[in-house]
Amino acid sequence: MTKNKSLKIIGRIALFVALCMFLYAQIAPSLNLSKSNKSQNINKKTFEPSFSEEGKGYFLNTNSDTIGDFKIELAETTREIEIGMMWRKSMSVDMGMLFLMPEEKIQSFWMKNTYIPLDIIYINSKNQVVSIKENAKPMNESPLPSGEPAIYVLEISGGTSAKLGIKPGNIWKWQKI
Repeated sequence: MTKNKSLKIIGRIALFVALCMFLYAQIAPSLNLSKSNKSQNINKKTFEPSFSEEGKGYFLNTNSDTIGDFKIELAETTREIEIGMMWRKSMSVDMGMLFLMPEEKIQSFWMKNTYIPLDIIYINSKNQVVSIKENAKPMNESPLPSGEPAIYVLEISGGTSAKLGIKPGNIWKWQKI
């Protein structure tokens, strides 16, 4: 075999090895071949938005008695309304998220990516509770419609409305802080 032919074979082998190494470097990260990958996934923290107190609100019963006080986070923008209580893993019973909807109409919420049960309280422009979806099931994507037009939607910890006696006809008062 001539020297020139040997150099061509060595060159082809080197090119083939380089190509294989390049392909391995591109593909290997997606294969998750790391031995410690399981322990990394178990210990990995997941995203959870923090509560931001932006207002205070309370309900009045038919006798005008206060039946529940809440610290509220506001969902005003389209993006805030879309995300809502998603990814929250806990919620204090005196906490709520108030959605300021762009118009009064039949509203419908779901529990996609929501890890905790919620009471969803629909409120009209007269600040009157029109309906309540109690203990909405976490991670459920079924629609939970208001049944009547609402401009505000308040999400509170599941079971709280029953414990406090919040029901349709009660009045909701709130203010930004």
